[in-house]
Amino acid sequence: MKTIDTLLVENTSLFWDIANLQKLDTLAIEERFLQYGDWENIKNIESIYGKDALKKDYILLRDKKRSHFSKKTINFFNLYFHV
Repeated sequence: MKTIDTLLVENTSLFWDIANLQKLDTLAIEERFLQYGDWENIKNIESIYGKDALKKDYILLRDKKRSHFSKKTINFFNLYFHV
């Protein structure tokens, strides 16, 4: 199983605008991977954080006043998480 540090190093293109990846909180990391990551990225962060925690955080991020998720991303993860 990969660690979050490994995933961040392997996917720096998702965080092109962030100078110090170590300062990112869990929600910021999950948001980038959910919005811009591929299926392997999603499975990796799910294995690190757990599906239930990822689902809870997805709902929190989705329901923010200014969500960064596209309509396609919301539709996909609503179906995936059954919410």
